[in-house]
Amino acid sequence: RAIEPLYRAHGIDAIALPLSEQLGQPLPLAGKSVIVTSQSGESAEVLRWFSEAVSQADTFGLTLEAGSFLGRTVPCLVGAGGTELAFAATRSLTVTFALHLAILAALGEDPAAALAALKAPETVEIDAALAALSKVATIVTSGRKLQGVAEALALGFTELSRLPCFSLEGGQLRHGPMEMLGPKIGVVLFRGNDPTADLVTAMALSVVETGAPLIVFEASGKPPVAGAVTLVFKPASG
Repeated sequence: RAIEPLYRAHGIDAIALPLSEQLGQPLPLAGKSVIVTSQSGESAEVLRWFSEAVSQADTFGLTLEAGSFLGRTVPCLVGAGGTELAFAATRSLTVTFALHLAILAALGEDPAAALAALKAPETVEIDAALAALSKVATIVTSGRKLQGVAEALALGFTELSRLPCFSLEGGQLRHGPMEMLGPKIGVVLFRGNDPTADLVTAMALSVVETGAPLIVFEASGKPPVAGAVTLVFKPASG
């Protein structure tokens, strides 16, 4: 989900969905290229999908395990970082994003900015953000073009904090669930340097009005929203 917009920007009809969903209500794949992603390369859905798939033509894999079922079955890009470890979601995601970066670079994307960010990560003070979320019962993450990143964060929050955390795309959050917001519901928004930044700004202003603690991952270059705890990074998109 995080890299859908990047492929679409190259004119590719990119749709990301869980393999379990493809098993239950499959999209037609005739004439499509398929990238199956599995860090272990051995998940039950992967084994089942390949046992049921009519054709494996134009099917490729992304994995961390070269010797896995997925690695042996179709041509794969393999992450150079060793096996997946428990609670390694951030690491596994980063390595998988790097594999997608290799594909996007082959499609003509300039990887320089992404590689520079990986080699020299920005660090920001998070004490105020931790304090803002210290007494919440639930965290909701949201974005627009960065919604895929927001979804990954919600899953990580749930695994590591044991709190129920979930993600809603900005339009979904706007149409209905705003009524749930209040001091016990933390909200995390992602604002990048792209045309959707103003929509995220408008959402942030609405969240502040509800009294919900708000954290904004800020890479748009726009001024911070009053009432939000802002983690400021260099302007960036994609």
